[in-house]
Amino acid sequence: MSRGGVLIVDDDDFTRMALAAVLASLDYEVLGQAATVVEAMDAARATRIDIALVDLDLGEGPTGIDLAHGLRALQQAIGILILSSYADPSLLGRRSRPLPDGAEFLTKQDLGDPQVLAAALTRALNADDASGTSASTPNRQPNLTESQIETMRLIAAGCSNAEIARRMWITEAGVNRAVTRLVKQLGLDVTKERNARVLIARAYADMAGRSLSGD
Repeated sequence: MSRGGVLIVDDDDFTRMALAAVLASLDYEVLGQAATVVEAMDAARATRIDIALVDLDLGEGPTGIDLAHGLRALQQAIGILILSSYADPSLLGRRSRPLPDGAEFLTKQDLGDPQVLAAALTRALNADDASGTSASTPNRQPNLTESQIETMRLIAAGCSNAEIARRMWITEAGVNRAVTRLVKQLGLDVTKERNARVLIARAYADMAGRSLSGD
């Protein structure tokens, strides 16, 4: 007997296929798969879904959290499980919205153990229909503001100070001050051989569950 019907939303074909196989092994029924927000919303309009398994980063445009709120507007009782390589949704930038009430958050690094996924699915399925239960709390990075996280994200993306200044509506001098504060706050050991921007990019990659090569 199926534990529940799941909608998988991820823009990577292989990830969707892998998740579908794991869900089948856990006795969940995959009712639909979607690569985009539009496809996911269409699926939710056509079929009653018990749980939506949603990737946080769906490319340009709405995030997985935005989609989760949209799915809840269509089906109030739907369980929500957000998956991400990021340890904290705020690392994605874009002034991320909070998770819906009762939603679960799981890093993709935890998917190596199917029982961790099974437990998160059970919690999402048993959430009180968005009636005030709290979303599971991601590992939020301590003492970093949204502005600092966005600065780190843009540095990691290879943006120049001028481009960061334009995107964040500040001066280049303001970007330089932000970099200096980040170096101090993150405890980075900057030397002639260890560039501040490179170290900040690596720190962001570590927080996001990624890796950058080099010393």
